[in-house]
Amino acid sequence: MNAEQSFNRWVRLALVAFGTLLVYFVLIDNYVPMTPQAQAYRSVLPVAPRVEGQVARVAVSNNQSVVAGELLFALDETDYQLALERASLQQQLATADMERQQAAMNTIQAEMEQVRLRAQELSREASRMERLHRLGHMSVQQAEQARNLAQQAGSALKAAEARQQEALQALAAVELTNKQAENAFEQAKLSLERTQVTAEVGGRIGNLQLQEGVQARAGQPLMALISNELTVTADLREKSLRHVRTGTRVGVVFDALPGRIFNGHVSSIDSGVRQGQQQADGQLVQPENSDRWVRDAQRLRVHVALDEPVPALATGARATVQLFPEAGSWLHGLGWIQLWLVSQFRYLY
Repeated sequence: MNAEQSFNRWVRLALVAFGTLLVYFVLIDNYVPMTPQAQAYRSVLPVAPRVEGQVARVAVSNNQSVVAGELLFALDETDYQLALERASLQQQLATADMERQQAAMNTIQAEMEQVRLRAQELSREASRMERLHRLGHMSVQQAEQARNLAQQAGSALKAAEARQQEALQALAAVELTNKQAENAFEQAKLSLERTQVTAEVGGRIGNLQLQEGVQARAGQPLMALISNELTVTADLREKSLRHVRTGTRVGVVFDALPGRIFNGHVSSIDSGVRQGQQQADGQLVQPENSDRWVRDAQRLRVHVALDEPVPALATGARATVQLFPEAGSWLHGLGWIQLWLVSQFRYLY
């Protein structure tokens, strides 16, 4: 084989290799896409008290694992304990006033019932005397006397009804005062309970710099709680997502865990990116000018849920994500080989 033949052979081999790689990358990118632009995220919750006060105790240390409901720190509860006692006394006084007013109301109602019965009796008696007078069995004086007694009883009944109405209004006022006292007591009790700040979810304490004696304000974050729930996000080119749906199988390799592949699935795909968000600001549009013939591809964010537990990873840990949109496709084998090579490469970089 002369030099020209050898050169031609190498050219053919190079063209075949180039064509094979081109077909490989086109198939992989369109049907089993992979991206190294992926990260693991954990929700970071700012921990802030809902009441103000001096920090009396810090119950956790930095990077400590905590469970939901575990005490993180406590504020000085002296002022809140006194406020609760005052609210309790006010509630007791309001309850006593309401009970006294209720007793007075019961007495007035009993008296009014007697007055009503008396008025009804005298009214019937006056009617009877009037009939007897018309028949000539009673004198005018006797009939007039019975009529006057009935009128006096009616006036007494109206006065009793007025007293009952006043008592009802007074009772409503003390009931309102008692309700306000109950609310004040419950608020004082709640404020006292809020001096004990607990973990809302299970996780780890991060960047703890809190010390006893610090004056805390309501709503001011004093530490960070990193959730145990891990979420992976991956950014892929638009065209690579044509066959990707919610539930598509996913393989994930974390830089911090080389040699291991974790299974998962697509939980959601974002509907857009910030560059595509327009705001009605009253100004004219400013087109993007570029003299590049081949522009950068737009990427969309894919959210991945893992199907198996993952060892402790820091939030923000880097990862590589491989998607398998076509179920049962022979390209899956290439995808798994590609992902396995990446997992081994992570031992080096």
